Amino acid sequence: MILDLFPEDVLRIWGIDSGTGEFILISLLSRSAENANSDSVGKKKRRLTSPKRENHTKKERNSQGKSCNKCEFCGKIFTRCKMLIHRRIHTGERPFACSVCGEAFVSKGALTVHMVIHSEKRPFPCDICNRRFKRAFELKDHKKIHTGEKNHVCDICGYSCIQRTNLVNHRKRHLNEYKLRCEICEKGFYTNTELQEHKNGHTGEKPFQCDICGLAYRYRYRLTVHKKKHDPDYKPPEKTHQCEICNKTYSRKQVLMSHVKSHTGESQCTCTICGKAVSSKDYLKIHVRTHTGEKPNVCDVCGKAFISKKYLKIHQRTHTGERPYSCEQCGKSFTQQSSLIVHRRSHTHGQYACDVCNKGFVSRSVLVTHQKIHNPGF
Repeated sequence: MILDLFPEDVLRIWGIDSGTGEFILISLLSRSAENANSDSVGKKKRRLTSPKRENHTKKERNSQGKSCNKCEFCGKIFTRCKMLIHRRIHTGERPFACSVCGEAFVSKGALTVHMVIHSEKRPFPCDICNRRFKRAFELKDHKKIHTGEKNHVCDICGYSCIQRTNLVNHRKRHLNEYKLRCEICEKGFYTNTELQEHKNGHTGEKPFQCDICGLAYRYRYRLTVHKKKHDPDYKPPEKTHQCEICNKTYSRKQVLMSHVKSHTGESQCTCTICGKAVSSKDYLKIHVRTHTGEKPNVCDVCGKAFISKKYLKIHQRTHTGERPYSCEQCGKSFTQQSSLIVHRRSHTHGQYACDVCNKGFVSRSVLVTHQKIHNPGF
């Protein structure tokens, strides 16, 4: 009997006697089991209908729904709205065009971000140098200039930069990975804007014009730099990067590195006419003009022409009277830095000495002229 399984004192507490006790006990145990099963099922149901389960179910439905929005080009999965935008990357469709410059975009949002470029509003000021920016992320990147933070380093050449996108584009130059190429010189570019501005160099077109003085440029960034000079509070960037060999200073480290190559012999470009090596393609282009006679930079005052803008700028000082380079010992001023360097030697009795009379001269050309006195046939 089932009653034999329980002690008598326990049965007495439950109020069960030996006559009807077995039936009552079985009934109690059955109801207890039914209640336990009912509670268990209820808990399972509650678990199935909990918020987490509902969210999980929604995710499953969304995942199943996305399967019909799989890109046939690359296999990526998007929602229906994002898929329409994504496919335009593959098809080249750009239905949203800028009304100012004509550049087109795959989405209205991208066009809205682009339009900030044409706005004159700069609501984000730097609290260190007061320079203002159009976008918050531009200010954030700019502040890294003050801190010297350059976390993105090229694993090929060691070049470091502030933005990761700049590093990505930099590495592509090593790997020669370009989306676009100039049909004239085959130079590679990443965007249509870069390619078009490059073509301006071939055609001579200058579409970027200053609305204050009318001066025009081939590249937008040069116009941006130029317009700053019209600001009454404009201060030219400090030349904090100095060459350890000749003490010449530059405002940009990249320009200094290019200059140093002229001392070390790490020249990258060689003239095919005379064999002279220069440190960059830009310098080579200017050098070649000494052979071809091309002088595209013309003075608007006297009409005299020069092979580079640098020489034209120095020449224009003869008209304006500007002499920005002054000797700290005697106060004499000059139109170009090289003239000041030569002049300083006059205070040290000259760097170039005559091997006959030991007289010192400030430049080699003056020394050669002097030596003709000792050697009339020289």
